[in-house]
Amino acid sequence: MEPELLKILKEHISEQARPQGRQYSLPVIMFLSIIAILMGAKNPIEVYKWMKANAKRKEIKKLLGVEFIRIPGRSRL
Repeated sequence: MEPELLKILKEHISEQARPQGRQYSLPVIMFLSIIAILMGAKNPIEVYKWMKANAKRKEIKKLLGVEFIRIPGRSRL
C-alpha cells in the first residue's frame, strides 16, 4: 500500500530528466527527504546521511513498494 504523500508527490512532481538520463525517482527522493527531516535531519548532508543509513532497510522499501532504491550522492541533494 503506497503512502498518500507519495501518491501526491507522484501526481504533482514531474521528472525533469529525459528517460535515458533518469537515475533516481524524484518523488521517492522527495518522500525520503521529508521522512529524514521529520526524523531530525536539519540540512542536506544530514538528509543524505539518513537516506544512506536507512533507504535500504526492508521497512522503507516495503513502505515505498519497491525492491531497490538508488539514492543520489550528497552533492545531488
